[in-house]
Amino acid sequence: MHRNNVKNDCITLLSTTMTNPSAPNPKGEERIFAEQAQTGYTLCFAEQCPKREQCLHWRVGQHLTGTRISCHCINLLYPEVATENCPCFRSKEKVKFAKGMTGTFTDDMPLRVVKYVRHTLIARQNRAYYFEYRNGKRLIHPTLQEEIRTLFRQAGWNGEVKFDGYIEDYDW
Repeated sequence: MHRNNVKNDCITLLSTTMTNPSAPNPKGEERIFAEQAQTGYTLCFAEQCPKREQCLHWRVGQHLTGTRISCHCINLLYPEVATENCPCFRSKEKVKFAKGMTGTFTDDMPLRVVKYVRHTLIARQNRAYYFEYRNGKRLIHPTLQEEIRTLFRQAGWNGEVKFDGYIEDYDW
């Protein structure tokens, strides 16, 4: 893609968006995307991207209104942006986050397992994050959930690892 074409596409898209501040009253998913567009989420305007319809950055970018003079956007000049291997791609599908770990450590669990998991998580994440995860103040991403399950298995626990609850949300 030629540099001037990218620059002109961005200017055209931004000027079109900026001159049309009247946005429809979005509901549900669209309302959430509209809020994110106004609060600083990184936006994408790559019209040629093959994954744009499935990408949060592009979907949120479609909700930018004329109420902001500037925004954070993905650099379309970066070589892999707007390709099948885009490093900025974020799926618009919701994922299942765990919330809380207070019930994860059960009474029948050996103390060595509890200590190993707790100390390893604190070393890998940090103490504050560990307690935020434990108390449900910070959601636990699906990849971290699997890492936690792996830690339990490494410590010798073969029982089920249960979190306090689950929430489906976008992986912003």
